[in-house]
Amino acid sequence: MTRREAWRLGGALLLGAALALPAGIMLGGRVEHDPTSRVASGSASASRNPFSPRIVSDQAFLDQQRGNVEALERHCRETGESCATARAARRWLEDATGE
Repeated sequence: MTRREAWRLGGALLLGAALALPAGIMLGGRVEHDPTSRVASGSASASRNPFSPRIVSDQAFLDQQRGNVEALERHCRETGESCATARAARRWLEDATGE
């Protein structure tokens, strides 16, 4: 490739980018999203309210913590490590859920 061809190619790439960027912005800006028309994945009780001031009473949060505690307890059984952490996590979960 000669120097002249390289300059032509570079100029064509710059021109293409200069045209494609504004076109993409204009076309992308035309789509209007309705936040109320979201498709919910799973049940409403399985989703977490990220703005909840009472995260500890949020069922999705507690379900996630329950899984974490079970994973810690399984790790303790298999390796004998982090058993104190697993016991403390189980006590915390029982206190939080009233179990």
